[in-house]
Amino acid sequence: MTCLFFGKREKHRTVREALVLRGDDLGHRVVRGASFTLLGISLRTLITLCSISILAHLLSPTDFGHLAMATVITELAALFGNMGFSSVLIQKRVITRLQMDTVFWASVLLGLCLTVAVFLLSYVAIWLYHEPIVGELMRIMCLVFVIEELAVIHGVLISRLMRFHADFWIQILPLLCRATVAIVFAWQGFGVWSLVAGALAGSLSRVFLSILVIPYWPRWRFNFRYLQSTWKTNSGYFAGGILFYANSNFDLFLIGRLLGASALGYYQNARSLTDEVRYRMAVPLQRVLFPAFSTLQENTGWLQSSVLRSGRLLAAIVFPVGIGIAAIADELVPVLYGAKWLAMVPVLKLLGIRTAVAASTVIASPLFHSRNRVGLALRYNAVGSVIVLLSVAVASTWGMNAVAGAIALSSLYSLVGYRVGLGLIGLSWKDVWSMCAPPACASTVMWLSIEISRAFLVGAIEGGMGELTLHIALGAIVYPLVLIVVSPMLLDDVKTVIAKMRPTAKETLIYSPPLPQENSGIGS
Repeated sequence: MTCLFFGKREKHRTVREALVLRGDDLGHRVVRGASFTLLGISLRTLITLCSISILAHLLSPTDFGHLAMATVITELAALFGNMGFSSVLIQKRVITRLQMDTVFWASVLLGLCLTVAVFLLSYVAIWLYHEPIVGELMRIMCLVFVIEELAVIHGVLISRLMRFHADFWIQILPLLCRATVAIVFAWQGFGVWSLVAGALAGSLSRVFLSILVIPYWPRWRFNFRYLQSTWKTNSGYFAGGILFYANSNFDLFLIGRLLGASALGYYQNARSLTDEVRYRMAVPLQRVLFPAFSTLQENTGWLQSSVLRSGRLLAAIVFPVGIGIAAIADELVPVLYGAKWLAMVPVLKLLGIRTAVAASTVIASPLFHSRNRVGLALRYNAVGSVIVLLSVAVASTWGMNAVAGAIALSSLYSLVGYRVGLGLIGLSWKDVWSMCAPPACASTVMWLSIEISRAFLVGAIEGGMGELTLHIALGAIVYPLVLIVVSPMLLDDVKTVIAKMRPTAKETLIYSPPLPQENSGIGS
């Protein structure tokens, strides 16, 4: 980790280095950042699965359902905290210190407003769900908004400097803190409040670590003209956030409203487990690829090559995990959660398929943002949101399994947005097929092999853990063998990535303009 205390000169040097996106030795820095990100993903997934398993045995599905009800409304308020301020700062080739200070104070003020708004909405939530405890939870959870906004610029600096070794610690240690606090509180019998205590502890520790490793302190100044100059881009990010919220929470709202807290607890835990692939594995890579793609936006040839390699490797990772979760759901649920959670098995299978497809296309987002085509992304996301909302609304009358099926089917539309994003740099459907088809084929063969082995091993192995371990081992053998046969170029991709992990002589990819003056105002 970075030293905990910084001198004045080192603090200013770190901030000034982030004012201009660097293009030198980009390949090595991207691969190194992706390596730290993947390591962090593995550890976060392990920590999350272990903590979920312990909490699932200590708490009830109703406890998780009550928290999910509260989260549906708090995430609606969180949309207003994602006005795109930080994304604009990451995307720009050149920024100023005044712009960073302006975004910091605007974010903190927004966080305070959201805290008050969620506190007031807590009374609406009681009427909406007819569950008084949901309102009580929200009146504590609202503190997270103002806490997390304190580290918004630190996240921007990490992305622009591509210091993902620092981000590794900022992600891992707060997650450990969150899990530990939640488990201790649950062990002491605090029920659903243990989950809230863990969330608050995680947010506080994340802000504390961000301030320690990134020496940025805001100055007392504000440039309203800069915020006005970014309103169009910010509104695009905000509208995209609304669509993301609708896609992520409409199913939770309907299940909670129509089927109750217990059904929502089953559904939410199944979705949380599969989202470990999409959010813990795929989405963090966007933090690496967004600044990298932004740096390469003037070099289309290199950008195409980087996107194709990143897309092949990403699909090769997320498809077997998503499909694998679906394949072993029958054994995974009783081992990880316990017998009282068996109702979530069919939901987990369907959402595993959805996650494999959706997670493999997340590269589209940094492509749209790096090309500053937020409005175009918004139009395609709007169509996808309509598809999701209509399918979920129709399926909700048949229960949570039908909702999961509708979500899985509608995920195929993400391939359309993926194709549009690739089209911005001259790629086509043929490239989508070359990236996604081989791992999809290999994952399907893996699932079939697990099903065949299950039919032959009925009663041969005592205990769910033994059968679960055998199926995981079988999948780990079958998948890479089939994948190498159907997509031999992946071996070259892996060799290239390994080669780029070794530092080389710095090579400037694009021209880096001089540092802007402090009084440059809005900037470029």
